[in-house]
Amino acid sequence: MTWEELKERLALGQDERTLFLPPDLSPEELARYAAGLANHKGGVLFLGVSRGGKVLGASEIHPLQITHALFQLTQGLLLPYVEVVEGPEGRVLALHVPQSPAAIAVGAGRVPFWDGRRLTELRMGQALPEPDFTAQVLPAASLSDLDPLEVLRLRRLLEERGSALAALPDLELLFALGLLERVEGEERPTVAGLLLAGTPLALRRLLPQAEVSYYYHEGEEGYRFREDLLRPIPALLERLRDLIQARNRVRYLTVGLFRIEIWDFDQEVYREALLNALVHRDWQSLDAIQVHHHRDRLEVSNPGGFPPGITPENVLRHPPKRRNPRLAEALYRLGYVERAGSGVGKMYRLLLKHGKEPPEYRLYPEALTLVLYNPELDEAFVRELAEAQERLGAFSLDHLIAVAHLRRVGEAPLEELSRALQLPEEAARRVLARMERMGLVRREGGRYHLARKDPLAERALALLEVPRRRLEVERALGLSRKGALNLLGRLIREGRAERLGRGAATRYRRR
Repeated sequence: MTWEELKERLALGQDERTLFLPPDLSPEELARYAAGLANHKGGVLFLGVSRGGKVLGASEIHPLQITHALFQLTQGLLLPYVEVVEGPEGRVLALHVPQSPAAIAVGAGRVPFWDGRRLTELRMGQALPEPDFTAQVLPAASLSDLDPLEVLRLRRLLEERGSALAALPDLELLFALGLLERVEGEERPTVAGLLLAGTPLALRRLLPQAEVSYYYHEGEEGYRFREDLLRPIPALLERLRDLIQARNRVRYLTVGLFRIEIWDFDQEVYREALLNALVHRDWQSLDAIQVHHHRDRLEVSNPGGFPPGITPENVLRHPPKRRNPRLAEALYRLGYVERAGSGVGKMYRLLLKHGKEPPEYRLYPEALTLVLYNPELDEAFVRELAEAQERLGAFSLDHLIAVAHLRRVGEAPLEELSRALQLPEEAARRVLARMERMGLVRREGGRYHLARKDPLAERALALLEVPRRRLEVERALGLSRKGALNLLGRLIREGRAERLGRGAATRYRRR
């Protein structure tokens, strides 16, 4: 959110989905207002703003203080995304609060409700949400079900992050991470504790659904290799990384003074995909997570669909909603995930900047599959994108999405780009207007096209003033065979070149 967008929103005043609060509230008061918003329709809470919409500033408050306080005061049921907006009048924190599927209480029996004008006590008959399964203690679980070596691994992770938790004795460390609870005077592991540090025998006995099955496919029929993994999450992620990397190809592309590494599947991207499956899966289902590794795609499937309110059409923009808050909080403290829920955006950015397609979500009644595609590398496009960012500065995620979509389809109207961006049409229009001013896109007859400033394509077109073989283009421009074919194919799709002849007689000519 820009400062101008913030000022426009404040000028509209408070309503059912918008709250203005001063910065000097107690954590308990803030939790009541945030829960009141979640208990109605969800919305945005602007902290550091007077009731009349004047910016007061919230410079002394750190976003992590807010997320931690709300997580604690709502028993892990409320975890908004906190956005910092700074401008000439000060600093405002925008808390994006998702609507809750059932009532959230703050304190014993107190269920606040924001009706658009005031905060009241909820007088509706909703039941509180079901307890977080990963925060539960299974009846047969005991302290001996935790592996000391896995606890040491957790400590090492905290030390690498510089966390003060790393200095705590083992039991205090496990309590601080939410991995132990005291039941009738006895320390016993939570489900999250077993998932992060359980012994193989304990996982097999108590949580067999923690198994992840990895398949490697060389063709579309059957699989060539399979390995079933039942390990604590840190060890599980390491083994999956080893399995994927053993079959993961990398190519290098030189752009100016820099060399770009382009993997079939970027390690950060598939790590986020695996973490999403672990954090958001339905842990009460006895089905396993499955990873299917093909040459042209990686599929990660987990039991349970999206949390309520999230769909494939809004997953990029919807405020984060975690199905398993206890596990998510522990993974955040260990450095695996971010509280802000930015994993989907990170996947989009890393895929699009290397010329790949955005992630695809396939939703089934009781499962979700995330697909990461590995198309043929378009060297010319990746070079062009890198050179454009050198000239104009790093692109925003919105810019990358719009450029990638127009590259795939050639041209598109506003409503289609709005869907690709997962933004309202007016917001998408503003994004595209900025891109027009930057010289990235042009609008003709209500449709948007890429405004290419492509030196490589211009050099190719100059060569094609007379018919040329692919090999001539390849050698003249210093491209690989695939790079030359991709460039020539794009020029043909754009109507700037044509193919003449077939087979060995094939020539390419500018149109």
